[in-house]
Amino acid sequence: SPAAPAARRPRAMRISVVSLAGEPVATLEAEEDWTKFDVCRQIPSRPCAEGVAPPSPHLFHGGSELAGCTTLASLGAGDGALLQLVWQAPARREVLTASADGTTRIWNPDTGECLRTLDGQARGVTSAMFSPDGEQVLTAFSDGTARIWNADSGDCMLRLVGHGKRIGSAVFSPDGQQLLTASSDRTARLWSADSGESLLTLAGHGGHINSASFSPDGAQVLTASFDGTAKVWDAESGTCLRRLEGHGGRRVMSANFSPDGALALTASDDCTARLCSAASGECIRMLEGHDNFVMSAVFSPDGGQVLNASSDHTAKLWSVDSGECVHMLAEHRGPVLSVAFSPDGAQALTTSSDCTAKLWSTVSGDCLRTFDGHRGGVTCAAFSPSRCGP
Repeated sequence: SPAAPAARRPRAMRISVVSLAGEPVATLEAEEDWTKFDVCRQIPSRPCAEGVAPPSPHLFHGGSELAGCTTLASLGAGDGALLQLVWQAPARREVLTASADGTTRIWNPDTGECLRTLDGQARGVTSAMFSPDGEQVLTAFSDGTARIWNADSGDCMLRLVGHGKRIGSAVFSPDGQQLLTASSDRTARLWSADSGESLLTLAGHGGHINSASFSPDGAQVLTASFDGTAKVWDAESGTCLRRLEGHGGRRVMSANFSPDGALALTASDDCTARLCSAASGECIRMLEGHDNFVMSAVFSPDGGQVLNASSDHTAKLWSVDSGECVHMLAEHRGPVLSVAFSPDGAQALTTSSDCTAKLWSTVSGDCLRTFDGHRGGVTCAAFSPSRCGP
């Protein structure tokens, strides 16, 4: 019988590995069938303190990651190819809660243990969120100030002063370079996250601005006001681009963009939430079913669902496509004030004036854990982010 053909030997090639800043890390004699495991064996590990989990390496070529069983050849990396190395810190899986008792707490969501308490020694905390990289926490206070904290040490790094009245919300821009605050002084402001300098003031609402959020690309801002409207603004010039109405003049409690930026979601004390075109303002769908004010509403990370918080002591999960209620989350003993999705959308947080926050499964609707320890209503909650990329 004829001899079996010899197996083809993987083609040898030279590749270079560089850091995110473009600095050389290693030059390797590789083979086209190498996977991430093969490459990483040849790269010096990054030192870390004793007892601290080491960072994990991620390799990218042309914007695509070399991961799992992906080979250099399948990624299009040939002889002379350049791989970019990104070191990612161990994933931070934490939950953040803000309270009228003046404190912000960071919790382990798996055990319910309170890990750190951020005490601004000021009037009630109205909102709190992690920075996009999870390294910092931004809080807003009823005394008209906002603060940036080190998420690990709990040290206050920066204090923002400029609003004349209560700040209802404070958020980071998607790139973490700017901050956005909404105030009862009828203005929203953009700030430098590095210096705390006030960069731009958005003025034009006729009532308190209760919330403000960035579009996914950071180019626009959406504000919600007690004057019965939401407004879309240009984040660079401060020009009002669009006025969203539809709640019959009732107070708009919150407003958020969909993950693709195409829709605007507003929550109102008319007991409804509305989905509108962010470009035209046309109402696409109204979510009805609560017996009291809808205090806040957010999109799931994939944009397929909406979660509402209501003064009727419940939160409701809705399908964006059908407008049907998927789950009612009903274990709080007081008005539900805010809601948040986990980065993967599988879990959700609710906060209440009953001084607790609760963790839920968005799949089953079951309550998984209660975070109990604040001495005042819990006004806001957030998950730590989960991101990696070149």
